[in-house]
Amino acid sequence: MKKMIFGSLMLLILSMLLACTSEKDDFARVHPNLLPSEGHQYSLQSVGKEITFDLLQENNITNVGPITNTSSFESLNEQYPKLDLKKEPAFIVFDENGLALKTYEYEEMIEYLQNPDK
Repeated sequence: MKKMIFGSLMLLILSMLLACTSEKDDFARVHPNLLPSEGHQYSLQSVGKEITFDLLQENNITNVGPITNTSSFESLNEQYPKLDLKKEPAFIVFDENGLALKTYEYEEMIEYLQNPDK
């Protein structure tokens, strides 16, 4: 009987925890403007290197919108301190749930956007 009550109690607690959690991270809740626009899978913040739709299309990437280019990581850190950027160039990719990738490597960002399911 005690095992049954304990098991039921644990199931109840687990259910409550799962109901209270969200798949979206803080960026998605606090800064919905960072999320991709309708019809796109990703949005991109680029710091210190200008990224354009043409540049992405040259790499067979069509799943990004919008793109925001910023000249310094300090200004982006002021706006979004949780990003905690250390240098530039930096590339921050968001999906519908929030932060998907933060990297300082251009090629890593390109590879991620070309192969998002990996």
